[in-house]
Amino acid sequence: MGKHSKENDHGQQQQNLDPENPRFFCRSCSSALSRLFGLGCVIFLALSFAILLSAIFCLFPRRSPSHFDADEIVKLTASAQAYFRLHKPTSEVISHKRRLEKDIFRSIDLKNTKVTILSLHQSDASNHTDVEFAVLPVPPDYTIKKDDLTSLRTSFVKLFSQRWNMNLTTSSFGKPTSFQVLKFPGGITVDPLGSRPVSGVLEILFNFTLGISISEIQDKLAQLKSQLELVLRLEPYETVHVLLTNEEGSTISHPVTVQVYVVSTIGNHLQQRLDHLAQVIQTSRAKNLGLDNSVFGEVKSITFSTYLEGKILDSALVLKPAPNSCFPSLC
Repeated sequence: MGKHSKENDHGQQQQNLDPENPRFFCRSCSSALSRLFGLGCVIFLALSFAILLSAIFCLFPRRSPSHFDADEIVKLTASAQAYFRLHKPTSEVISHKRRLEKDIFRSIDLKNTKVTILSLHQSDASNHTDVEFAVLPVPPDYTIKKDDLTSLRTSFVKLFSQRWNMNLTTSSFGKPTSFQVLKFPGGITVDPLGSRPVSGVLEILFNFTLGISISEIQDKLAQLKSQLELVLRLEPYETVHVLLTNEEGSTISHPVTVQVYVVSTIGNHLQQRLDHLAQVIQTSRAKNLGLDNSVFGEVKSITFSTYLEGKILDSALVLKPAPNSCFPSLC
């Protein structure tokens, strides 16, 4: 029995030393080394793949966002909204969005409010960005005071009329253009004369409605005034002025109420002239009030007011449409 055991041990040693099948480690050691080298290969391959991906991303830079949109709920609830255009690529503007909000806020300078960008989109022109923003109360449940709204409305009108510019960081945004009011509580009225004073005796004041926007009328203002002057047959001492109102508080929405007032430098024979002008309006009503239909569309809702009749005109008194009382011959 002992002899047989020794022979088995000797055979095992011979097998281990067999040059045809050499074994330098025991089976358990060999298995552990195989697992170790296998894990190392996996780690090496993973690291190599990660390095390769990094190199590929370096060769192809990450694309910047092409547009930005705020939450829909913000767009729907913001009551004071405006628009302008920047001569900068949208990707560059998006990267400086916070700076843009601060610049707009600094330009408006209204307490207890903040400026929020609603959207940034590439405009039809390449390398230009359309910017929409809102002025919101702070805190959110706060209501902007009436006086502050009046101040903000005045700022918006001045920006629209190009009588004032926002103080933006020039290196980041350049000069803003094409300012428009999108929405404003209580409506908005634009005086095309701007800050130029109007003085004299008011002879007549009447309103009518056009189905185009304030912005479109502003672009055709000279044509509007010349056609009104022609149909009213003004005397040399008379001038015609207009105010444009949109009840939604938008310069791009329609309809628009056009408030027309004729001012005279003399006050003689006021009643006779008033009657004559009223008759002229009645006669020209069937002729679209003398306005080119292809340019201004159909004139609607002609109404007449005498609440300032014969008074020395103060521009501040006619910043909003007058209370309408239908002139008997126009009803």
